[in-house]
Amino acid sequence: MAKKTKNWKFIFISMLILFAPLFVSAQSINSQSVFYVESDYDYYSRNQINAILIYQTNKLNFYIDTNWWQSLTFTDQNNINAKIFSLASYFENYDYPKITATFGSEAIPGYDNDTRIYILIHPLKENFLGYARFVDSLPASANNFSNQHEMVYLNTAIFLDTPPQQIGYYLAHEVLHLISFNQKGIFVNSEDERWLAEARSDYFSTFLGYNNNLAGSILEKRLNALRQNPNFSLLEFKGTNSDYAAVHLLAEYIVEKYGIKILVDSLRSNLTGIASVNYALAKNGYSEDFNTLFRNWLIAMLFNDCSLGKLYCFDNPNLSNFRIYPYTTYLPEYGTASLTANSYLNLYAGTWIKISGGRGDLKVYYEFPQDTQFVLTYISVDKANNKKIETVSNKDNNKGTISISDFGVNINALYLLPLITNNSAGSALFKYDAQVSSSVSNNSTLIEMLNQRIAQLKAQLAMLVAQLNATNQTTISCSRFQRDLYYGLKNDNDVKCLQKMLSEKEPSIYGGGLITGNFLDLTKAAIQKYQQKYGLPPTGYFGPLTRVVANREWFGY
Repeated sequence: MAKKTKNWKFIFISMLILFAPLFVSAQSINSQSVFYVESDYDYYSRNQINAILIYQTNKLNFYIDTNWWQSLTFTDQNNINAKIFSLASYFENYDYPKITATFGSEAIPGYDNDTRIYILIHPLKENFLGYARFVDSLPASANNFSNQHEMVYLNTAIFLDTPPQQIGYYLAHEVLHLISFNQKGIFVNSEDERWLAEARSDYFSTFLGYNNNLAGSILEKRLNALRQNPNFSLLEFKGTNSDYAAVHLLAEYIVEKYGIKILVDSLRSNLTGIASVNYALAKNGYSEDFNTLFRNWLIAMLFNDCSLGKLYCFDNPNLSNFRIYPYTTYLPEYGTASLTANSYLNLYAGTWIKISGGRGDLKVYYEFPQDTQFVLTYISVDKANNKKIETVSNKDNNKGTISISDFGVNINALYLLPLITNNSAGSALFKYDAQVSSSVSNNSTLIEMLNQRIAQLKAQLAMLVAQLNATNQTTISCSRFQRDLYYGLKNDNDVKCLQKMLSEKEPSIYGGGLITGNFLDLTKAAIQKYQQKYGLPPTGYFGPLTRVVANREWFGY
């Protein structure tokens, strides 16, 4: 996550750098230094901390918040030292050469005349795992809060609760922000839009191979976040889990369909955001613009169906089962039904609407505000799951009618994908009115339809009751926790034990008492509350420190 800064006078800064004194401060293991940090991100809202140098290589300096480091046990310090040693070796020999060969490098040397990247590890607030600051690349004369190093910041929680094989991604993510500061900020006097900068950095989890095994990976976390909450807007990127998930999947799509050069060339362009992507597409010989790319991506997110065409699916095997769950409207299958809905759409946001049910001729009346640039894609799906994609836009009119014959008979569902690409207010009110006239002509047909529906519901209810009974009858035997447990695990016996202990020992934290073996939102929230209760970072990750407390409190050792 890159920290946004105000625009700088780059010519002036370049002159300062040109005539800056050349120095490399003396450093030795266990020496301490004072660094500026972002108070918005720091767990204790500090803007300055003391840090100790615990490891150094030819390319990296690892500093850790002194107070936090000294609060750890000798065993925990050794474990973290081992993780940092492994991280440094892998990053220097594998990740960094691949990153720089593709995207270029950070400033080498920077203002400090040191070729090393400084890594400061300190406790961050919940949901922040790392950041980078452009001001650190500047001399103190240009910004009073500059550390005057090529520098990134990582959350201590990463080194406590993250599986060792995933830690390198977080370092690579932030290092690409350093590279972006250099390539975009210094070379072309520009700063990229946050959504695109984060899309590149987050895609590194796939680019560097950290998502090869989906279970427990960054990609799995992104997919889960988007399934739970698919609301996002590229141009209003707020750093939520959904925002990161959306730009990650967009980057996956761009690289699959158009190649990594789109991300590279957009970085090196003096344009930013969508304009830089359009530049990169044209430079690499593609006729599509970003609006077309984004529309096709929305369809791929909804159906992920290669039979529609190669642009409407993902090639990555780890994404083969991914689909967005649309907002669904079910129309009654008899009589005349009408549904009117309004929705405010942000610029370049994902909105998926499904209309099903009904029986007869369906008419959908839609309307966008005047002077709004939009694309409305609508897709009908028939009984054989064949899909027909059609599009209207502001070039046609700001309002119109979509007509579907034999809806509920030959056509199973209609999907609406409204997209606004420009509006003076930054958002637009999308209205639609779905109306269907039923073809049911007599009471006997109506009764037959209702009886069929009741029978379906009874069968579903019986299946759910059987599953619940089977779960309640399962005997669970639990002992000491010996491995990490984290969001996304499914049907896991250790997770069942964790849920059982939470239900029995911490009912105020996990009052629902569900023992499913699935580590999802309720379990994560309970672990966060448990960690807060015992003074641990509330990450929601059941890692080494949390296990020590849980084993002591629940099992007595």
